[in-house]
Amino acid sequence: MTDPSRHPPPVPPSDTATPMHDALTDRVAQLVEERNALSEQARRQAKLIDATDELLASARRQLMVVDAARVAQWEWDVPSGKIQLSTRWDDMVDERVEDNVWDMRGLLALVHPEDVPVVRDAFDQTISGRSDRYVVEHRVKGPEGWIWIESIGLITERDAAGQPLKLTGYNRDITARRELHAQLEQARQQAEESNRAKSEFLANMSHEVRTPLNAIMGLTRLLHQGTMAAEQRHYLELIDGSASSLLALLNDILDLSKIEAGKLVFESIRFDVARWVSDAVAMHAPMAEKKNLKVDIHVAPDVPDMVQGDPGRLRQVVSNLVSNAVKFTERGGIRVSLRVDPVQHDLPPRRIRLVFSVRDTGAGIAPDKQRQIFEAFTQEDASTTRRHGGTGLGLAICSQLVSMMDGTIEVHSRPGQGSAFRFTAVFDDAGADFSVLTEPSSLDAHTVQGMRVLLAEDHAVNELLMRKLLAEMGCSFSVARNGEEAVALWEAQNFDLVLMDVQMPVLSGFDATARIRASEATSPDRPRTPIVALTAHAMAGDREKCLAAGMDAYASKPVSPSVLNLAMLEAVRAARATPVFFESEFNFDLTAESRVATVPVPAPAPAPAPASSNPARDSRAALDREQLVRTMGSDMAAVRELAGVMRDDVALRRRAIRVAVDARDAPRIRQHAHALKGAFSAIFATAAAAAAKALEEAMRRDDWPAVERAAGALEPEMSKVDSELAALLNPKV
Repeated sequence: MTDPSRHPPPVPPSDTATPMHDALTDRVAQLVEERNALSEQARRQAKLIDATDELLASARRQLMVVDAARVAQWEWDVPSGKIQLSTRWDDMVDERVEDNVWDMRGLLALVHPEDVPVVRDAFDQTISGRSDRYVVEHRVKGPEGWIWIESIGLITERDAAGQPLKLTGYNRDITARRELHAQLEQARQQAEESNRAKSEFLANMSHEVRTPLNAIMGLTRLLHQGTMAAEQRHYLELIDGSASSLLALLNDILDLSKIEAGKLVFESIRFDVARWVSDAVAMHAPMAEKKNLKVDIHVAPDVPDMVQGDPGRLRQVVSNLVSNAVKFTERGGIRVSLRVDPVQHDLPPRRIRLVFSVRDTGAGIAPDKQRQIFEAFTQEDASTTRRHGGTGLGLAICSQLVSMMDGTIEVHSRPGQGSAFRFTAVFDDAGADFSVLTEPSSLDAHTVQGMRVLLAEDHAVNELLMRKLLAEMGCSFSVARNGEEAVALWEAQNFDLVLMDVQMPVLSGFDATARIRASEATSPDRPRTPIVALTAHAMAGDREKCLAAGMDAYASKPVSPSVLNLAMLEAVRAARATPVFFESEFNFDLTAESRVATVPVPAPAPAPAPASSNPARDSRAALDREQLVRTMGSDMAAVRELAGVMRDDVALRRRAIRVAVDARDAPRIRQHAHALKGAFSAIFATAAAAAAKALEEAMRRDDWPAVERAAGALEPEMSKVDSELAALLNPKV
C-alpha cells in the first residue's frame, strides 16, 4: 500500500505565476529567432568571405598571368588627366614616378615624335565615341632605345550624362613581334627581288641566245638555197638541227619558268582540233620515216569539228609526246588517237572533254620510274639521257599544260613492249559559234605575197635576214633603222603592214607604235595599219605588253618563215583589214612602179672565200673574214652590203657612246653597248664584242670609273673593225 505522504497532492497555480510563465516563453522564442538570424547572417558572411577569397585568388591568378604576359595595366582618369600604371611600365621605360601616377604630358614625352599624332588621334577617337575601344601601336623610349608597344583599352566608367570618366587597358611590349614582321617583310622583298632578278636573267638570256640563233638559223636557210656539195649540205642540216634543238631547249626553260610564276597565258580561239593534232604529228613524220616507223592517226567520228581553246598549247603537248615516241622507238610504229571522253556529266553545258593518246612500240618505261618522268629534269635513267639526249623538261611541261587545260595525264608502259601516254583536256564546244576568234588559215608563203611592208630594224644582221626573208615571200618593203624613221616613213607612204623591232635607238618600237596609233586616231579616213612586234625577248608578259602598246601580233626571234607568216596574218586579222592581196586569183600588180622602195636582194653568186696571204695577220684580225664570207654563202655582194650597213651603224653608235659617257647617260650607254655586242658577235669580231660586253657589264654595275675605262678600250677595237669593214667594201676583196 502506498504511503500518501510521499506524493503530496498538486498545488493549484496561483494567479501571479501564469503571466511570468508566458513572458519566459516569449523570451525563449525571441532568443531562438535571434539565434537563427545570427546563424543566417553568419552563413551569408561565410559565403561572402568564401567568394571574396575566390575573387582574391582569381585576382592573384590574373596578376600572375599579367606578369607572365609582361603587360603593364593602366587606368586613365579622364577628368583629371591622371593615368595609373602598374610597376611593369616602370620596367619597360626604366623610369619611375610617385605612386605610379603619370600625367598625359609626361607619357607623351616618352612617345616617338613620329607616333605622337597617332596616339592623340586614337584617344580622340575613343573619347568622342567614334571608336568603341582604344587600340594603337607606337614606339616609346626604353632603356636601350626605342621599343614598340601595343596599347589597348576601353571606357569602363561613365557619368550620368554618358560622358567617359575612366579608361582601362594595358600596354604590351611587341618589339620582338615588330622585328619579326620587319624581317619577314624584308625576306618577302628579297624573294620578290630575287624573282625579278630571275625574270630579268631569263629575259636577258633569252635575248642573248635568240639573237645569235636567229643569225645561225636564218643564214643556214639561206645557204641551203645555194649550190653546194652533198657533204656541205649534210653539215648544214646538222647545224640547223642543232640550232633547232637549242631553240627547243630554250623554249622549254622559258615555258617552265612561266608556269612556275603563274604567268603562262592561254589563248581562247576556235580551231579544228583534228587538224591541229594531225599537224603536230606531221612535224615528226620525216624522222619517223628515216627510222621506218609507221605512224597512224585515228580520230573518232563523234569528235566535234571545232572547239574553243588554245591550239598552240595542245599542239605543244601532242608534239612532245609524239617526239618522245619517235625518239624511243626503233621498230614498229606509233598510233595517235583522239576521241570524246564518255564521262561528261561533271562538266557545265557546252564544255567537252576529249581524250588524246599516243602509243608506241618502243623501249618502254620501268614501273618504278613511271611517276617520276613527269617531274622536271627527270628521265627514266642516266643511260637514256646519254643515248637519246634531252633535259627531262618536256613531260613536266606537258603535265603542267594538261593540268591548266583541266585535264590529267598518265602513262601505261611495259619495258620492251612500248608505252601509251593518255591525257584529257577540256574545251568549249564551238561547233557553230563564230563569235570567237578563229584559227588562221594555212601558212603558205603566197598568202602574204604582194604585201607592202615597213621593216623597222636597227640590227644589221637581223635586217639583212629579214630583207631576204621578205623578198622570198614576195613582199616589197622599206627599211627604217630607228623608231623615228619608221614613223616618218609610215606618214609618207601607205603600207599594208609594219614589222616593228621593239628595241631601237632614238625612238623605241613601243613609242613609234604609240605615235602611229595616235595619228590614225586623228585620221579616220586612214585604215588601221597592222603592226607585228619583233623581239628577242620571250618572257611572260612580253606578248601582252606588245599588244597593250597597240601592236597587233608578236613574233619572237629567231623568226622562221612560218612564224613570220603566221604573225603577219594574225596582225592583219586583228587589225580588221582586208588588203588587196587577198583578192581572188591573187591578181597582183608587181610592177616596179607599184613597189614601195623595194630593197634589191641580189641572187647568191657563189664565190671562193678570200685566201689569206698573211696568216700571222689573220690571227690578230679584228674580224674573221673567212668565217663571215662562209656564213654568207660566199655571196660577196651580200657581204659588202652587210659591211656598208655595219660601218654606218658602228659610226652612229660610236658617236652616241662618246656623248653618253660625257653626259653620264646610263640608259644610252647600255643600249648602244648591248647593240654593238650583238652586232660584233654576228660578224665574228670577237675582240670588239668582248669590249662592248665589258662596257655593258660595267654600266650594269653602275661603276663609272670602269665604264670610262671600258669605253676607252672599245674605241680602238671599233677602229679596227671599221678598217676591216672598209676593206671588205673593196670590190677586189
